[in-house]
Amino acid sequence: MRIVVSNNQYRITLPKDLVEEKGWKAGTKLRFVEDLEGNVHLKEIKNNKK
Repeated sequence: MRIVVSNNQYRITLPKDLVEEKGWKAGTKLRFVEDLEGNVHLKEIKNNKK
C-alpha cells in the first residue's frame, strides 16, 4: 500500500487480492476505525436501502 496526496487529500491504494477477497468493488464505501491500541481497521459501510 502507499499514500498519495491529491488536491490536499490523502489516498491509499489497496492490494487487489485483498479487495477481491473482501468482495469490494469500485464505489464500495469504507470507514477507518481506530481501536484503543491505535490499530486502524477498514470496515465496509453497508447500504441499508430497500
